[in-house]
Amino acid sequence: MIQQTEDRIMILDGKTVLITGGRRLGAKLALQLAERGANIAFSYHTSRDATLKVVNECERIGVNSQAFPADLRHPDDAESLVDETKRTFGSLDVLINLTSIYHPTPFEQLRPNDYTEMLASNLTAPYFTAIAAARMMQQQPIENGLQGKIIHFTDWAVDRPYRDYLPYLVAKGGLVTLTKALAVELAPTITVNAIAPGAVEPPPGSTAAQLEQIRASSLLNRLGCADDVNRAVLYLLEGTDFVTGEIFRVDGGRFLGETTGGL
Repeated sequence: MIQQTEDRIMILDGKTVLITGGRRLGAKLALQLAERGANIAFSYHTSRDATLKVVNECERIGVNSQAFPADLRHPDDAESLVDETKRTFGSLDVLINLTSIYHPTPFEQLRPNDYTEMLASNLTAPYFTAIAAARMMQQQPIENGLQGKIIHFTDWAVDRPYRDYLPYLVAKGGLVTLTKALAVELAPTITVNAIAPGAVEPPPGSTAAQLEQIRASSLLNRLGCADDVNRAVLYLLEGTDFVTGEIFRVDGGRFLGETTGGL
């Protein structure tokens, strides 16, 4: 007779969470995790001042927080980041890979560098960081069946591409495959999942017409916000330990609506 395993969830209090990139979504997420007692490590490449501001806010909540410079497109930097996180906080329990770049690359103007740039930031950097983090997690004791959790950020449009973002979507599609393959490699003690947001926190410079087009193409007839995405992250962290290899779309139903443009 197969016995059901008792419910097990990760308790964030006292855990160490490493967040890479993603200052817009990542800042609010960091504060929500800090309020749950998690210590917060950040990496930054160019956004030092913005990152240090979030570090200070996390410390005011009463947890340990620190930022580390790193160019995660290089494996040595990814390994150093993970090593510094473990040395500073004593553990690495959660990796949230928010590192990404996003800008249009119209087909008629595509250059070879567009491809290499998009893959380097949107797939290579998360790959190196996830590998380094997973190997560190595997050295840690198993607690309630787990050694750690990894969450990537991909894009809802990898399954329904729009125009003018070909290299970006290729890279984010690769991140979907990385999530699923890594979940197989690291089971059963490390879970690996991904969030695929729609238009939450639209990029600076988005026009009113673009935002209206996005709203109209979403089944829920509205734009999302950072909390919509962060609640999905919190579910994967503290709501369940029985999900791995999944891609969670948080797009207001836009995947099922009309697609006529980017964002």
